[in-house]
Amino acid sequence: MKRTKIYVIIVIAALFLTACYQNPVSQEAENTEYQVFLAEDKNFKVKTFINKLQFTENEEINIYSTIEYIGDEDSINIWSGEPYFHHIIFSGEEYFNESLTLDLLKETVLKKGEIYTIPFSKSGGYSADDPKAEFWKQYYSEKELKLPKGKYSFIASTAFSLDEEQKQRVELKTEFTVKVNE
Repeated sequence: MKRTKIYVIIVIAALFLTACYQNPVSQEAENTEYQVFLAEDKNFKVKTFINKLQFTENEEINIYSTIEYIGDEDSINIWSGEPYFHHIIFSGEEYFNESLTLDLLKETVLKKGEIYTIPFSKSGGYSADDPKAEFWKQYYSEKELKLPKGKYSFIASTAFSLDEEQKQRVELKTEFTVKVNE
């Protein structure tokens, strides 16, 4: 009888642990509902994920990118400013996100097969005497990406080279259009 109870407890514990266990799934695999844009060369694979391509005004836009080293070696050293990847948003008249880079030289190691996620973050600026200064102040104060009505060109691009002298530039980019309606 005592053995039966122990056996039942072990089976219940095993079932409980199996039910609670979650396979580690990458952010990429979890987001099957996202639109995916791809750019690659012999060494790198860049993907940009966006939750959809048509939004209503002030609806949150979720976007991020990934980069993976797929070359022949176990890892690769890249040289860049900070950051080594940019998300650019252009309305045809003005930039809602620019490719601002800190002017320093930084070495980063990317390991083969490892997917590095680059979250979207706003970068840009405005002047206090800009006629739209209040809009820009509000825009940059919010972490979420929300855009006014319009048609926008989105570009996600690398900003690094394979050598310290910055002569072997890697220029991969994904590009797509997003519409925001009222």
